[in-house]
Amino acid sequence: MRFFISSNIKSNPPLYVAVVLFLVSALVYWVIAWFVYSSKYGLNYERMFTYFFTDPLYPERIPLSQVLEDVHINFFLVTVFLIVLASVFIHKCVRDSIKYTLILSSFVSVLLDLGSSFLIYFLSPLFIYLKIASFIAFQVSTGIMILLSIKLYLTREKEEPPERSILYTLVFMFTSTVFFFVLINFFLFATKLGVTPQQVAKYYLGDPASFIRPKTFEGLLDVIAPHTVAMVVYLFALVHFSFFTNLKRKVFWSCVCMVSAILDNLSGLMIRFLSDHFAYLKIISFLLLQVSMLYLSIVVVVSILRHRAKAIVLL
Repeated sequence: MRFFISSNIKSNPPLYVAVVLFLVSALVYWVIAWFVYSSKYGLNYERMFTYFFTDPLYPERIPLSQVLEDVHINFFLVTVFLIVLASVFIHKCVRDSIKYTLILSSFVSVLLDLGSSFLIYFLSPLFIYLKIASFIAFQVSTGIMILLSIKLYLTREKEEPPERSILYTLVFMFTSTVFFFVLINFFLFATKLGVTPQQVAKYYLGDPASFIRPKTFEGLLDVIAPHTVAMVVYLFALVHFSFFTNLKRKVFWSCVCMVSAILDNLSGLMIRFLSDHFAYLKIISFLLLQVSMLYLSIVVVVSILRHRAKAIVLL
């Protein structure tokens, strides 16, 4: 989070190069996002209806677990992308109102985009229009931030030290989204793995009567590897923010958060190749991870609201 404490990135060559390369990568990601979204969901009502309900003539919803997994993955990718992009963009010398508008619209539009998937699934296909509009709004707001940031760091334009209020807002929005993330995680776990040790064990060990195949070693590694990296990045940001609050036992809660994430990832392998009793470890570690994430996010949010965060500007 070096971006938050440096008001002159250009004078730091290693940091400057890293920021420029990030912005180039962000621009590539932004362009690719149009094609990925269009090919997966479509950018019109008919295409997106087909994705959620498979056939306009004989509508049948896709599995809820698929919707939850899509939201789960996209939520992590986009929120991490936004927190880094916004932390670079806030050094742009423009009106604070413009910064607030672009950052807030980005966070709100991505929440609407992801949340509208459930509105479409459970309420009405008419919310497809909301999903399309929110995605376009997200792309427009982030696209403007990327282009303005590129202009800042590839020209002689001077950087501007960010206002404390914007930093508070940025951290507040990131930690607030954890509530939504935890909620999705609970529903995904219950829908995909189950809520009892027996159901969790069956998910990994398979069940011929239910036509469920046991998980393979390669298949488990394909899930564990990206999840480990993703969790570490996401939790590092959350834990990092909590260290600038008045939270007691910071090290304890950080360890609970990180260790439970590791055990949550590895317990699937333990269930499959050691003993089905590790299903209890899977459930316990998952619950500890979600509770610790929720607790840390509440601490940060409350600290910001009460203006008691210790030099949040140093984040």
